[in-house]
This record gives sequence, C-alpha cells and structure tokens, in this order.
Amino acid sequence: MGGPQESVGAVKRDRRSRERILEAASMLFHQSGYNATSLDDILGASGVCRSNFYYHFKSKEDLAMEVLQQQAEMFESRCIAGILENRSIPARVRLQRLFEALAAGQRAEAYRCGCPFGNLAAELAGVHPEFRRRLSEFFWRWEESVDRCLQDGVRRGEFRSDLETRPVATALVSQIEGAILLTKTHRHEGPIEAGILTMLTLLGGR
Repeated sequence: MGGPQESVGAVKRDRRSRERILEAASMLFHQSGYNATSLDDILGASGVCRSNFYYHFKSKEDLAMEVLQQQAEMFESRCIAGILENRSIPARVRLQRLFEALAAGQRAEAYRCGCPFGNLAAELAGVHPEFRRRLSEFFWRWEESVDRCLQDGVRRGEFRSDLETRPVATALVSQIEGAILLTKTHRHEGPIEAGILTMLTLLGGR
C-alpha cells in the first residue's frame, strides 16, 4: 500500500489533469466553437488519456457546463465585482473601464475569438435548454450589475435624471455583445470604441 505522501501526490496529479482538461476545453471552445471541438481535440490539447477524462467528466457536455461556470465566475470577479460594483469609482468611469477591459481582452486574442458567452449562446441556446438557462442567468446577473451602476450614476448626477436604468442596462449589454461580434468580424476594436462613446453620450449628465 502507498503511504500518505503517495496519496497526496496522486490527488495532486488528478487535480492537475482536471485543470489541464478545463484549460484545453476553454481555449478550444472559445477559438473553434463547441460543436467544432471534438473530444479527441480536447484530449490532444490537454495531454490527458480518454480514461482519465471520464474519471473527471461524464461527457463533453458535462465538461462544457463546468467551462461555462468557470468562465462566468472569472468574468463576474473581474468585470462585475472588480469594475461595475466598485462604488469608490464614479459610475461613468466604471462603464468606461468595463469597455476598456473587454477591448483589451479582444486585442489579446487578435480579435479572432469573440465573446465566449455570446459564442455559446449562438451555438447552443436554441438547441440545449440547460445551456440556454445558464447563459440567460449569466446575462441577467450582468444586466442587473449594469443597472445598479446606472442607478448609482443617476443618484450622483453623472447621468440624466430621467434615465430608465433597467432597459438601458439590457440595451448596453446587448450593444456590447454586438460590438464584440463586429470586432471579431472586422478584426479591430473600432466597434467597441464607438459603442462606449455613443453610450456615454446618450446617458447624458456630466
């Protein structure tokens, strides 16, 4: 029987294998799409054997659910908690920083990959109820955070006083998703830059 050190080593190897699978799948789903990525593609990119894959995940679909959860948590930590919910910063600046962060992400990928959430929604929301539900919940949380930011901006006099924040929040998230799609198509960040300038002008205030 192996000793405690051997058991700890096995746990670490299992954890690392799982992380490699998630990293590979996240990259491939983002670059190529869910449907175009095969299990063999994931195994090849992660360097993990098929039996090890099925030790950690029931299926490619099960893996994609975890990838979506992981990406949503990262976005919410970086962009929602880190930017939109940071009330020490003026609301107008928060919106600018959100657009800047999204533009920087697209720039780092040479404008080739688009939004991972938008990509999954385009591929799966119409055919997979559970993916659609989870994506809907993610976008709803994002819209609610933008709504709170806008409400804060109205209270501080940064935006026009008659602003209907909830529909504007939905429109702003929709605009961002559309801008990222055009950024991917045109291969430059002009649509995102135009989006923030237009939205801030329409929000009025100071």
